[in-house]
Amino acid sequence: MELALIAIAALVAGFAAGWWLASRARDQQQDQMRDAFAALAASTLKASTDEFLKLADQKIGNVHRDAAMDLGRRQQELGSLVTPIKDALVQVDAKLKEVERTRINDSANMRSLLSVVGHTQQQLQDETQKLVRALRSPGVRGQWGEVQLRKVVELAGMMEHCDFDQQPTIFREGGRLRPDMTINLPNGRTIVVDAKAPLEAFLDAQGATDDGVRSGKLADHVRQVKDHVTKLGNKAYWDALPSSPEMVVLFLPAEAIYMAALERDSSLIDYGVKMNVLIASPLTLIALLRAASFGWNQQRLTLNAEEISRLGKALHESLATMAEHFEDLRKRMDGTFSTFNRVVGSFENNVLVKARRFRELGAGSAKEIPVIDPLETTARTLDVPKQRGLLDPDEDEVPSGGR
Repeated sequence: MELALIAIAALVAGFAAGWWLASRARDQQQDQMRDAFAALAASTLKASTDEFLKLADQKIGNVHRDAAMDLGRRQQELGSLVTPIKDALVQVDAKLKEVERTRINDSANMRSLLSVVGHTQQQLQDETQKLVRALRSPGVRGQWGEVQLRKVVELAGMMEHCDFDQQPTIFREGGRLRPDMTINLPNGRTIVVDAKAPLEAFLDAQGATDDGVRSGKLADHVRQVKDHVTKLGNKAYWDALPSSPEMVVLFLPAEAIYMAALERDSSLIDYGVKMNVLIASPLTLIALLRAASFGWNQQRLTLNAEEISRLGKALHESLATMAEHFEDLRKRMDGTFSTFNRVVGSFENNVLVKARRFRELGAGSAKEIPVIDPLETTARTLDVPKQRGLLDPDEDEVPSGGR
């Protein structure tokens, strides 16, 4: 039993020792295999890494080369695109510099021009003030009105001492009058024209900045015009000029003066008519003078009517005499045609017959004797109907003929 146990123990110990030895050998073998695998893996990894690095270097080299070529190509393409833009920018920069130089020059010129304009405006204001101060003088206003009146009359086509007289002296009981102008009308009639320039209140109204002040000045302007109308109507020029109509013209030398008064008081025209005074601006006076010129033309036609009638009668007699001469000439021409036809007939019946006989006897020449035809045309009569008034109604109308 003990031997069996010892045998079993020895067997177990042997099995354990064998297992341990086998396990140790297996562990050694595993370590060797692990080392061999590690060495193989390291060698394979190194070879793979080298191959990968070589391949990577080759690929990266190709990529770098392709990238360099593509970069060069793109740089060329970009250069072809950028170069026109660069040239355009250069041109734009040159234009901008030119514009800037022009702007600087224009600015300098503008400053110079503004300086001149300012100086001129100041001079104009000074001259305007001088003119306003001068026009406030009654003597200057009167001269200006007379000059404007003469210009308007000459513009209407009238001549001094023929169609108008300037500042004539008119005598009447108790003194004499001297209007600015008299307009000569047909049939010895005369229209008196007096120029007035009420500018005092008008200029104040134009220079006023307040509406109330301006309205008051315009009312004063209307009163000044009415005063001139009243004074002119009271002079009664038509009493000293019996041939003159009971009317006198008050000439205002500017449309603005006339319209300012009329707009402020529309009854001003009616007041003038009541005083036998026609208030006229340059335009209305030109219309009046044109009407006077038309009257002169009508008078000239009337005065020449008798002369025209005499000339018409003389022309009628001359035409009748000439018609008689034409008729006599026609009769003479008809007689000439008749004589010619008789001569042709005699020539044909007496002379040509014998001449043709010579030809038949062989004594004629080779030249043919032309045939002479008689004239069948008679002279045309002068057709002048009595209703046209060119022949005396008592004369017989000449019968018409034809060719």
